[in-house]
Amino acid sequence: MRILKTADLANIRKQYTAKQKYICPICDGTLAGGVPMLDHCHKTGHVRATLCRSCNEGEGRVLMGMHMRTPVTNLAKTDPAAWLRRLADYWDHHGENPSGLIHPTFDVKTGKQRPKKRRTK
Repeated sequence: MRILKTADLANIRKQYTAKQKYICPICDGTLAGGVPMLDHCHKTGHVRATLCRSCNEGEGRVLMGMHMRTPVTNLAKTDPAAWLRRLADYWDHHGENPSGLIHPTFDVKTGKQRPKKRRTK
């Protein structure tokens, strides 16, 4: 294990990006344009890969969202990867609407969620 210095980051980022063939491992988008982000775990410091800016920021926001208002014993805090797998399985299972029901806030004609009605004071 090697602790990187700030001066090493640009070179390591280039190496990882080339090793990944200039492809973001999350979205399959190109890393050729712009500056790829050297992703790392904020809990351990482990360097994982280079990501496009959008995926790097999205990954961070997902983790923050999972931890913000979640009880300590919740799977989202104890094993975020398992929680995300379950979320993906949940979406896959419910993608074809096995309940046969449509929520009243969804507009079937437009295929979009209806805007929330704002209460006036």
